[in-house]
Amino acid sequence: MELLSNFLVFALCYAGLSSLCLAMDRHYADLHGRGAEPPAPLRRRLQWAGWLALAAALAWAMHVAGGGYGLVYWVGSLTGCGLLLIWLLPYAPHQAMRLARIIGVAALLAAVALAVL
Repeated sequence: MELLSNFLVFALCYAGLSSLCLAMDRHYADLHGRGAEPPAPLRRRLQWAGWLALAAALAWAMHVAGGGYGLVYWVGSLTGCGLLLIWLLPYAPHQAMRLARIIGVAALLAAVALAVL
């Protein structure tokens, strides 16, 4: 159960940061061609989804580990996810976003599994 909770926090952080990255012109253009910009409604949805995923990760980390440790745990997960994105986005942007979709679905499955347990 602890491993599943750890995965859920990491997955939500990765999905949230990926969504926030995709809302930026530069990373959106990396995926959709030079000069492409996300439409304003899509940009807002991506930003909201990213911040909600990060907030859910923080809430779950604080629920599992308590207030002080949960915050440190969340910042550590953000750091790991940020490094992973920094390494993936310049060289393999399509794979980074594919991983974001996969890990987002896996996060939902992990949340359902934790709710059942």
